[in-house]
Amino acid sequence: MTDPKTFLDVLEKPGNVAFPASLQEIESLKQSLSSLNHATEAGSDYWFTGDAPSAATTRIKQYPTGHRVFYTGQGRRFLMTDPEGHTLHEAEWQPHPETGEPQFKNVRMQLDCRQWAGIRPRAKKFSNRINISSMPGWERMTLDDLRKGAAQAWRVPYSEVKYFYHDENFVPAGKGEYDVQLFKDGLYVLIDGDWEKTLFISYMFTVNWDRLDLIPVVELFQSTLPGTGGAAFEFIWGLYEDQSRQADLPPLRYRGLPTYPSKEAFNIFNAFFEPKGPKSEDTLNVFMDPDRSHELEWTPRANPPWRYFSDEHKISLSVQNGLLYKVSVQDDPVALPYINAARGGRGPCQRTLEVIGDALVLHDGPERRDLPLDPAWNITKQASQPFTPPSHPFGWRHFFSDSLPAVDPLKVLFTVPIYPDGDAEIHEPTLQPMAVDQILHYMEQHADMAERLEKVKRVLVHTFDTVIAGCIDCAQAREYVVLYSDAEFAQKNAQELWNYAAARNQLENVRQTRFLKEEDNVEAVYQETYDLIYKWIPFFYHTDRDTCEKILMSVVQALAPGGLAFLVGPWPLKGLLEAYGLHVLNADRIVEMPFFQQHLKMCPENQANPDATVFFVEKK
Repeated sequence: MTDPKTFLDVLEKPGNVAFPASLQEIESLKQSLSSLNHATEAGSDYWFTGDAPSAATTRIKQYPTGHRVFYTGQGRRFLMTDPEGHTLHEAEWQPHPETGEPQFKNVRMQLDCRQWAGIRPRAKKFSNRINISSMPGWERMTLDDLRKGAAQAWRVPYSEVKYFYHDENFVPAGKGEYDVQLFKDGLYVLIDGDWEKTLFISYMFTVNWDRLDLIPVVELFQSTLPGTGGAAFEFIWGLYEDQSRQADLPPLRYRGLPTYPSKEAFNIFNAFFEPKGPKSEDTLNVFMDPDRSHELEWTPRANPPWRYFSDEHKISLSVQNGLLYKVSVQDDPVALPYINAARGGRGPCQRTLEVIGDALVLHDGPERRDLPLDPAWNITKQASQPFTPPSHPFGWRHFFSDSLPAVDPLKVLFTVPIYPDGDAEIHEPTLQPMAVDQILHYMEQHADMAERLEKVKRVLVHTFDTVIAGCIDCAQAREYVVLYSDAEFAQKNAQELWNYAAARNQLENVRQTRFLKEEDNVEAVYQETYDLIYKWIPFFYHTDRDTCEKILMSVVQALAPGGLAFLVGPWPLKGLLEAYGLHVLNADRIVEMPFFQQHLKMCPENQANPDATVFFVEKK
């Protein structure tokens, strides 16, 4: 039996514990260790008060994997660590103002990259005033009638509106008027590992953390740092296990208004929870239908993915049922995990791993790194024969044929859309994906677009750093010239482009794609001509008419006769386009686009540059 004092001492390492209440609980545990009883059940060790370990009496639990959970005197988990004592998550509880019972306050979770993310319940209250007094028979309308109307308007099942909007969410505000209120939980990056300095990631529909009742929807799922979902479900899985020891809990359901189903979401749910759906129906198919996602019942798996951190090798590992699934390297400038492809999966950008005997082998294309296996990682399933990665004509670094950019390993983790928490204006890089969505929409609107694109042989992409990959069509062989100014976004887009093309066996179509540093190549690049140009005019030039006109002139000069251009700039630029020989096919302000309006359903207070406009033009 392990002496619990040894792993309590480990928790005193700087950064392992951040909350004052946790430090007090650890000190209390140290003082009471000698009086705690010990028992082993189903391979787990328990230290507890009283006669038997229960949800109320357990103070420490050690799983068969060596992972440990520490509980408050009220039986709430406040800390989970790996076998070496690295914190996986730390939760903070506070007394309920009415009952005095412990109430979930927040949690911080350590990601694979050693950054921290956190969840705060009821982080934001949204309120919307509705007036039904102009509707026939409004005096007889019940709250259920309002819910049914909302379900029809939002095109979601009535049961889901009923689930989220209780009677107390409708606050009377006068004759036929209601303030419809809704709280949402918040997901954040914790800059220094605590709640003093945060960066908003996304809202989630409110979860009853004191008695879990749903799998939360992360609304801005593309804004999460790598590993955030796994760390969050690690915490949710642990809470469910704790609470089910107190009383039987019903299965969880994935709910939202609407839900945002994806194969990636299904895979991470499925790693921690087992789905059960209608008989004879494929659970993935049911899940992928937004109207039916809530029909699946999710119950916790006995053995979820277990994470381990290694200070010696500066890596983190995910192991499930003895199989090593993933390895992430700390301070890795490539910022992609190594994936075990033995079961047919794909390693991102040729990053794969395999276990051979007592060695862990990391492959990055032709490069290889061997590490010794640590018995503490509980890796028991090994490949029966060495894994041979699939061959590819080139790797993602090929796109930087001139020179690979130097990137900041920390900054590269934050190459995700970051939206403001409130009524601030969305930052320029985060607005670019909405512009690309509009560009793709324009392409679908024109019946002759396929014929037009057949003639495109050379393409220039400039100052679209956030969404370079979205501007490159892998389905047809073309020459692409990309001018970038942000090294981290350029690297991420090169990786995304390679992964997308490799998965579809289209790498040869993008072989002639070149990523060039803007400051060293811009003059030479604009001396050539292109059949299609993507050009974003930075916002700080929008009020400078002369500079905007010079940029427009350079685009026109580089565009071949009959060529197409997607130009994002200030709305007043529209008056100059015809004068420069450009025929305007489409022009829309970003704030008026359906993609921005859809975003406002999730973050209704966000603002955007009112003059930023997507122009689709053709050179006469």
